[in-house]
Amino acid sequence: MTARTAGPGQWLGPLAVAVAVACSPTERAAAPAPAPYLYVWAGDADTLDSDFLAVIDVRPGSPTYARVVSTLPVGARATVPHHTEHQLELDHQLFANGFKAGRTFRFDLTRPDQPRLLGSFTEVGGYSYPHSFVQLPGGHMLATFQGRGPDNIPPGGLVELDREGRFIRATSARSESFDSLQMRPYSLAVLPDIDRVVSTSTDMLADYGAHLQIWRLSDLSLLQTIELPRTSDGDGHAHDAPAKSKAEDHHLFPGEPRALADGRTVLLATFTCGFYRVTDIDGPSPRVEFLRAFGGENCAVPVLVGSLWLQTVPDEHAVVALDVTDPARPGEVSRVTFDSTFMPHWMAFDEGGSRLVVNDGKRRLFLVDLDRRTAEMRIEESFRDSAAAGPGVSLDRPDWPHGATGAAAPHGSVFSRP
Repeated sequence: MTARTAGPGQWLGPLAVAVAVACSPTERAAAPAPAPYLYVWAGDADTLDSDFLAVIDVRPGSPTYARVVSTLPVGARATVPHHTEHQLELDHQLFANGFKAGRTFRFDLTRPDQPRLLGSFTEVGGYSYPHSFVQLPGGHMLATFQGRGPDNIPPGGLVELDREGRFIRATSARSESFDSLQMRPYSLAVLPDIDRVVSTSTDMLADYGAHLQIWRLSDLSLLQTIELPRTSDGDGHAHDAPAKSKAEDHHLFPGEPRALADGRTVLLATFTCGFYRVTDIDGPSPRVEFLRAFGGENCAVPVLVGSLWLQTVPDEHAVVALDVTDPARPGEVSRVTFDSTFMPHWMAFDEGGSRLVVNDGKRRLFLVDLDRRTAEMRIEESFRDSAAAGPGVSLDRPDWPHGATGAAAPHGSVFSRP
């Protein structure tokens, strides 16, 4: 397992300069502390027992470091745990969806090592199969729902909820310009400063999706539906066979959009490893530009940390860091590479500790330390099971705090608040 930076020097981009200039000793002393726990939304592998939320101790030096200290079964099996929120909000509640069941569970994490189940919901306002959630400035949640009714009929839509999962308002993703049957809202970025939302459209159950949509945040009006620009010979790379998709088609299956610090630019990656920039979002003609491609296909969840875009690249067994200070010209500055059996999929960031959790959606998860000054990433070697041959924690185990239910598969994983 290796990590490298781009060239012999250190990456001292604007992020590092801003930290050095803006942070006095007092401010540095008041910086957020590292998270003490990690929450992992996990599915029972053989689907014979309940899916559950696991709590892992991530306090270096703790006698239970890297151990599962508690679990909370949700009383439902074979839900296929999928996305959680990407960070734990100040109210210590967490939304976590079991996508196959079309059900989202709500957890109270006020006592960080003893989660409590608050309830769950399925259809809201006629929309079904919720996928991703972002908290709005006022505290409500804005969610993508892939369909309507118990049969998950397209198109889906955006739904605003309160923190109890109750309906506030919604708008359909139906488009006049494109086939509405392909409008399956997947994930979203909220840009309150310009009164906009950018969502992507990729079907969770079928291999189609190539659009993004732009909405007005204040009334959830759908303003534009845009097909991502198709790539051509010479753009990026050709996928290795066998592949779901043809060579040079990096516009397919848009995934996670992220808003930059300017509050008006969005970057997004596709599951076919394309990387795009969205600008002029509040104007009459938003622009979507292909920037580059990552290696392989099936790229998954990214994390944006200041001017660093961190991208999971499963086929390269790596997380790749791009400097997006100039978002029109992103360049790789470092990467961390795992062993050949690990294909990173989900990732989340611990703001206080500058750590990433990276899991493969199958059995294993790692902690990765990020040096925000140099952009170097390093696998945390001490974070390992007591019986592990190398770093990382495996969910392939016979016993859990809630019983001998066997192996589990991790997906949405987030750090607790300090």
